[in-house]
Formats: sequence, C-alpha cells, structure tokens
Amino acid sequence: MRRWVVLAGVMGWVLASGVVCAQDDSTVKDGRTKLQFCSGLPCVEVMVDKRKLLLGIDIANPHSVLEIDVVTNEGLDVTPYVGRDGKTVPGWSMSEVPSVKAGTIEFKYLKVVAGHLLTAKAADQMPEVDGTLGYEAFKGKVLRMDLRKMTVEVASAGGGCDGSAMKLIPFGKSGAPVVTATGFSVNGKPVVAKVDTFYAGTMLVYPDAVEKVGLTAEANKTRNKVQEHFPYTDGGVDMLKATASEEFAGKALGADLPVYLALPGVRLPDGSFDAMVGMKLLNGHTVTFDFAQSCFGLQ
Repeated sequence: MRRWVVLAGVMGWVLASGVVCAQDDSTVKDGRTKLQFCSGLPCVEVMVDKRKLLLGIDIANPHSVLEIDVVTNEGLDVTPYVGRDGKTVPGWSMSEVPSVKAGTIEFKYLKVVAGHLLTAKAADQMPEVDGTLGYEAFKGKVLRMDLRKMTVEVASAGGGCDGSAMKLIPFGKSGAPVVTATGFSVNGKPVVAKVDTFYAGTMLVYPDAVEKVGLTAEANKTRNKVQEHFPYTDGGVDMLKATASEEFAGKALGADLPVYLALPGVRLPDGSFDAMVGMKLLNGHTVTFDFAQSCFGLQ
C-alpha cells in the first residue's frame, strides 16, 4: 500500500510494481524481545553494530526499509533499486545489513530498501521509526506478537493458528503479494482479509465486499457521515465509519468497535480480497503469523 506519498513511495513501490532483488540469503535466529508502539504502531528496538534504532513491524509489505543515513554511516554497500519494469528508481537503493539484533532475535544479512525517511516523518506520513521489518524478514518462521504482554517472539515451531489459513495474494492486478487470512467475518459473513500491522484502524471493508456483508445502506448514507483520518495508510486517507459486528473464528472482537468503508484515495485491491484488518482490531490479542505452515492465529 502506498502509505507515504513522499516516498514515491517508500512502500508504494512494493505494491505498485514490486521490486527486483538478488537471491535472498538472509536468515533470522529464534528469540524474543520487547514490543513497543511507535506512533501507535508496533515496533522493536534493534541494534545495528553499536547503533540503536527503532524498526516498525510492517507485515503488509514484503521488504524491509531503512534510513539511508544508517546505511551510509555503517559503510554498507548499496546497489540501485530497480523495479519490475527494469527502471532504476531515483533516490532509492538496495543494501544488505550483516546483523540486526532485537533482544535475542537476530536477522542475518537482512536485505533492505534504503532511502531518506526524515521528510516523510516530518510530514507525519510515516511513524517515528528508523525503518521497517517486512514479512520476508520472517520467512519460514513463526512471528508471534503478544499485544497484552507486549512481547515479540520468533520461533521455528508453530502453534496458535486457530485453523485460519494465511496466504500471500497479489494486491490487485499488478501489486506485490500481501499477507491475507481467513477466519474473519463481518455481520456473520466470512471475509478474506489483508492483515496490515501499519494500518491503525479496525477492519476496512473494500467496495466489492460491501453488499456481501450487508453494509450497502451504511455506504449510501448521505447524512451524519463520520470520517476518520489515517495518516500512515496510502499517504494519509480518510475512511467512513460504519456500524457492524466483527468476528474471528466465530468470536466477537471487542465491543463498540467501528468498521470502515473506503473513500476516494484508498487504494483498492480490485476484488483480490474483501477487507483489511488493522491494529485497533488486533490490540489486546496474541497475533500469530506462521510463515512455515501458512496459518494465522488471533487469541
């Protein structure tokens, strides 16, 4: 999703045209660390050499991102960032960080897209982090975020998936794959939802699924429309608040939580999936992304 317009985008490149990378030889060592919130979104403190950084956990995007000044100051090699169209993207580079440590978790040879993030942060189009960890950083592993105890665990063994299937589905006709999960429902109607840890809302129902979940009347309201702004989604967009029940595995997710509908500016997946789930729905739970067994859990 094109979260930060200034980045052309730092994340827009991922879903708009993908990225061409060399073969990935990165690995991640099992371990645990403390979970924090940066601008209301999940992040962890890491060490790169002797430098302390904050990296957001951005499961909506494949690749990790890092401030270019960190890459430069560490003396790391950079290569041009090239999209799937074969064109070099000005201002962005690819690099590889030998070691990124978060508590007892260690990412070895982490591939990153490097660019200037300070302008986006100054415009409040990016959280107060030095970069992000994308889902490819956790390949073949289980990522578990305990949003009650505020811990993050990376493990080789699974568990806690609730029978929900997790699948990488391309965003629209030409976008890069995003993490989606079954098991969610709106008004008792099952939906396939993108899980986006950098979306601060509850559940966004995309236009193609509005009728399916019984929200046509809400979408067509002409009076008393209440909107909410999400600065880190699609470069900053407004969404329409609506009323619906939201469940996972047949259990209600919180009380008095709104559901959201897309307004102009929200990037649409062209029917690839029905909805997008964000942190306001995940908070208070233990969230499991099992990239080894392709399953998802919310407990």
